[in-house]
Amino acid sequence: MVLSRGIAVASICAVLMASGSAAQRLDKQDKQVDVSIALKVAGQTFTFNGKGEANHEPAAYIYGAKAEVWKVEGRNAQGAASLTLWRPAAGSKDMISLYVTTGGKSYSVNTVGTGGNAEGSGKVTFTPAGPGGTFTIDATAANGARITGTLKCGAFTAIVAEGG
Repeated sequence: MVLSRGIAVASICAVLMASGSAAQRLDKQDKQVDVSIALKVAGQTFTFNGKGEANHEPAAYIYGAKAEVWKVEGRNAQGAASLTLWRPAAGSKDMISLYVTTGGKSYSVNTVGTGGNAEGSGKVTFTPAGPGGTFTIDATAANGARITGTLKCGAFTAIVAEGG
């Protein structure tokens, strides 16, 4: 009887864990929006058109400073692109994290941080359009590769804090 109860409890836990994973996947799919990415990366073209992630939080914090943050991501068989733009409220310089994988190679730009730990450099311009907007990129990856182009979002969903 004890063995049966143990198996029953283990079975219930497995179902709950599987349900939780499925719920997280469905929740993530529910938050996907139309995303269009057109980048030129080290002379190669990376394009994405479809459902992706596009998030925005107007009252976030980075290194203890209030900032607005946007995150855009799209991936397909060709590769993936992910951009996070932090815009500090105090008027400090924008910080970006940009990661692109295409043609079997990875490229990164990361200006987030304090001090001299930047990897690559670049500028991102954001142009709002209705519930979404367009990010225009002109950057140089840590390995010296040039990255230019746009990421367009049909809309933005809210960013939910980890664990909440």
